[in-house]
Amino acid sequence: MHSRRWVEYFVDRGHSVAWLLSDDVPDDGVDPRIEVHRYRRFGPRRIPFFSSLQGRGALRALLLEVRPEILHAQYVSQYGWQARRAGFRPYVATGWGSDLLLDPSRSLRAGFWTRQVLGHAALVTVPSEQLMDVARTLGARTDRLHRIPFGVDTRAFSPSAARDAVERAGLGARPIVFSPRAIRPLYRQETVLRAIASLRQEVTLVMTARHADAVYLARLRAQAAELGMQDRVRVIDEIGKELMTNLFQAAEVVVSVPASDGLPISVLEAMACGAPVISTDLPGPREALGPHAESLVVPVGDPAALRDAIDRLLGLATSDRRALAEALRQRAVEEFDFRTWMERMEGLYFAVRAAA
Repeated sequence: MHSRRWVEYFVDRGHSVAWLLSDDVPDDGVDPRIEVHRYRRFGPRRIPFFSSLQGRGALRALLLEVRPEILHAQYVSQYGWQARRAGFRPYVATGWGSDLLLDPSRSLRAGFWTRQVLGHAALVTVPSEQLMDVARTLGARTDRLHRIPFGVDTRAFSPSAARDAVERAGLGARPIVFSPRAIRPLYRQETVLRAIASLRQEVTLVMTARHADAVYLARLRAQAAELGMQDRVRVIDEIGKELMTNLFQAAEVVVSVPASDGLPISVLEAMACGAPVISTDLPGPREALGPHAESLVVPVGDPAALRDAIDRLLGLATSDRRALAEALRQRAVEEFDFRTWMERMEGLYFAVRAAA
């Protein structure tokens, strides 16, 4: 999603954009103006080292065909490693979150390649202040390091009365708590489920099965059954852009409580829609929420604290809810507008090209 929004912005600006995707990544719905090129990231047999050589050769051949002025690798611990191995200059590397917060410590090899990528990039961008510090410790040069939040389209995500739309989608008339993150262990959806189970007020919890971990999803469904919550939990297979926006607009509370996070786009989208949002007490979400963070963050894996926070937001007086909604919306527009940050990125691209 982040990469798609990024490349679509630049093709809208009139730039020639080629999107290089490994053969295991879907490309459904890509803007037809974007050239999509495929390459094999690994050989037919996954043999350590030799598979990486195969991927390097495939990417090099593709780069000779496409001949870009700048190669931009989104997500350091996959495409960043490949860009460095391919030897193309100049390249830009963008860290997203876990690729800098978690992956470098998984092995000596992972740490080595992350440092190689960041140390040799013509430009490194990250979405948050926390990741600026992390990138520096991993070898990014201060003069080549920039904070570029992924941002939110504050025109598309804006406050609106959407209750009728979500009721037409079959979500009923109860207050909605929306948990938009993927159903995967990292995002601690079991914490959300336990918090909702102990709420005093009955609500409908809405999640999406998109990109779900099948085993974790099955466990979550079993947990909902044990808690007697089947009629209060809705897992929607695919939430399209329109329904996603409507859910942010109509939700009484939006919840995002992963164990690790960069600058969460779902939190920014909720803020832009004026939705009260509760997030994990981590540096990235705190940066997103700014002065409102103290009352809107909870510890990782604490269903009781999450329940209390949801309960408090559900009980807000209308005037207090409106004031919070306006403040969150204002922060999203002033600090995290997508177009503002992409304009800055465009200037950085021109600077990289001029220095090449």
